[in-house]
Amino acid sequence: MAWLAVVMLACSIFDGLPTIPPGWTLTPDPSAAPTLTFTPTLTPTPLITERVSIGDLSLFYGDFDSALFQYRIALQDSPDPQIRAAAKWGEARIYFAEGRYNECLAAIQSLIAEHPNSTYATQAYFIQGFVNYRLENYQAAADSWQTYLVLRPNYIDAYVQELRGDALYNAKDYASAFSAYTAAIQASSLGDDIKIDMKAAASQKGLGNYDDAIALYEGVIARATSDFIKAQAVYEIGLLYQVKGQNEAAIERFTFAVNNYPLSYYSYLSLVALLDAGGTVSELQRGLVDYFAGQYAVGIAAFDRYLQTNPSDNDGTAYYYRARSKSSLSLYDEALVDYDAFINNYPTHRNWGDAWGEKAFILWAQKNNYSGAAETLLEFVRLAPTSTAASSYLFSAGRIYERGNQIDKAIETWSRLANEYPSSQEAQNAIFLIGILDYRRGQYDFALASFERSLASATSATNQARALLWIGKTQEKLGNLAAAETAWREGQNKNSGGYYSERARDFLLGRAPFAPVTLTNPPNLEQERADAEAWMRLTFNLGNDVDLKNLGALSADERIIRGKEFWDLGFYNEARAEFEDVRTQLETQADAVNSFRLTNYLLDLGMYRVAIFSARQILTMAGLSEHAESMMAPTYFSRIRYGHYFSELVNPEAQKNGLDPLFVYSVIRQESLFEGFVSSVADARGLMQVIPTTGAQIASELGKPLDYTSDDLYRPYVSIMFGTHYLAKNRTLFNGDIYATLAAYNGGPGNSLAWKELAGDDPDLFLESVRFEETRNYIRNIYEIFVIYRRLYGAG
Repeated sequence: MAWLAVVMLACSIFDGLPTIPPGWTLTPDPSAAPTLTFTPTLTPTPLITERVSIGDLSLFYGDFDSALFQYRIALQDSPDPQIRAAAKWGEARIYFAEGRYNECLAAIQSLIAEHPNSTYATQAYFIQGFVNYRLENYQAAADSWQTYLVLRPNYIDAYVQELRGDALYNAKDYASAFSAYTAAIQASSLGDDIKIDMKAAASQKGLGNYDDAIALYEGVIARATSDFIKAQAVYEIGLLYQVKGQNEAAIERFTFAVNNYPLSYYSYLSLVALLDAGGTVSELQRGLVDYFAGQYAVGIAAFDRYLQTNPSDNDGTAYYYRARSKSSLSLYDEALVDYDAFINNYPTHRNWGDAWGEKAFILWAQKNNYSGAAETLLEFVRLAPTSTAASSYLFSAGRIYERGNQIDKAIETWSRLANEYPSSQEAQNAIFLIGILDYRRGQYDFALASFERSLASATSATNQARALLWIGKTQEKLGNLAAAETAWREGQNKNSGGYYSERARDFLLGRAPFAPVTLTNPPNLEQERADAEAWMRLTFNLGNDVDLKNLGALSADERIIRGKEFWDLGFYNEARAEFEDVRTQLETQADAVNSFRLTNYLLDLGMYRVAIFSARQILTMAGLSEHAESMMAPTYFSRIRYGHYFSELVNPEAQKNGLDPLFVYSVIRQESLFEGFVSSVADARGLMQVIPTTGAQIASELGKPLDYTSDDLYRPYVSIMFGTHYLAKNRTLFNGDIYATLAAYNGGPGNSLAWKELAGDDPDLFLESVRFEETRNYIRNIYEIFVIYRRLYGAG
């Protein structure tokens, strides 16, 4: 099949699906990390026609040195102009990715001169525009993008016209910039063009057409749904009125922004402009704007002035936000004073309940006053027992006592929660955690009673399986082995595929968590895709005339066309947005046929995350749940959703670091769903979501890549190298404890050490001792993923 050839030579999506490279042998040991041995395999020298494909794969992986090596050999040895053009294009993209702009320009110019009719030469103008822009050659950048548009129209015109507008604006050619922005708005694209309207208005301002600019900004305000964009537009209108000499109108606009959009930084800029223009504003409002802009010191000063003139005639807002401002500046004692003043005097304020929790947090997290923190929350519950926050505050009070090693008080508080708020989710967790505390200190009879009560009160299959797992563990401690096995047998069926049911099954099989398995031979993907096509025809009643091997009508969808162009240019985020828009539309329309086509297309392309979602939505349309999928759907869908992507990188790095490859795949799937260009709110980056500070440390330890920057974390080659190294490093720190290793990867080694001290060598006890819900979920999710990988690719 053609798709398989493309995959093997270009994206290599399923290449190496045995999970270990040729020549590697995996010997499982249930009590230890996998042992990997190497038998040298003779690798033939690639044909010259394959050099570019290998280089493209290395470039996709971010292994720039290997890619450049392959491209240069192709340029040196091949007389074929198509191969030479492709190699030169690859070379230019590498220089661009590495920020070697002069070399990139030279490569592009060579490509254009030697292969002017090549598609690569046309696309090179697009990259040339970026290089010139970053070198601040703005007119040259605009010219490059204009040439791209002429030579390659109707692909990504809106995007490129906006880029041209930015370049021309920076070149102070405002008239041409406005024309480019107008063309961008008129071209087909995702989105509503509001940000381009803002740029068009700025161009009109540059031309001195102030009324036209104001009209554009007013249009933005009327259409925008974001207060942040509205605040910017109002601020810009205020500046325009100042330029026009209409100071009162400017003050009116600045005041409007301050009063209506206090969360926006443009509200802060409006405040500054307002005061400079001689306007006035309430000291309370001024303090709020300063607070949300992160200007805490000046905010505190404004709140001070407000409270001095309104000592009793205020609603408490100033005290609350002054407390938060002081806390943000680490002035904790002063913040506590303000919290007390707020709590004691303003019980009807909408933030009154929040203030109790914030005060408690300062007491335990910053002042190490665990008793004071817990008592603060208990006092809130006494005063407001019917509050929606009461049960969560009781739970938190118990957790704080537990963190302060006041175990009896923790049990007392959680028992009170279970008795006073029995229908709350917190109550179910509290009953369970009482059992964990008793188990941890060896009081197994008490622990068993709590776990049995937890089972009786559990309303979800997950919590029922959790209780049964621990009933079994406690019965085992009490020497009741038959009762333990009975509990585990019941538990393994409560939530099949869920963490606690799978752990119950582990106990029945005498299997350690994350125990490596013997790996099977690679699947026959060509046959599995054919089986999936047959299943599609049967399940959705499709005739033989329905083509499932190609995109069909989707090939003419402008989003597919734009997405493929972005992908070929290496602009993966933009490509994903286009493909994801198609996917979600097909999901809404319950279009299984085109979802299947899209899945295969994205899989072959290398857009794994969207392909995974697309595959899952087909099964949903077929009425299959996650559990039913493994039993009733073709294996092909599971292979997509739990694939061995980036195997050429994962397998050798797993071997080098003594890690089970299936474990590494599980971590990557949880971290990024195999999307190498993704980032998180915490600035974790790439396939294995390494944060920049950790990345810098690892780069220093490994001594590579040379000239490391945090952007290197987006390179799959670097991310997998760093992530596996960091996992192995933490595994060594924790003497092979995989749970503690994962907790350190997600929550930090220091926290993991503290949790390990509570749990000893019991992985299940460790999990329940983890105090970050995110980290507990992280470990459970990875284990559930690992179980699926084990079933898909393990023998037996």
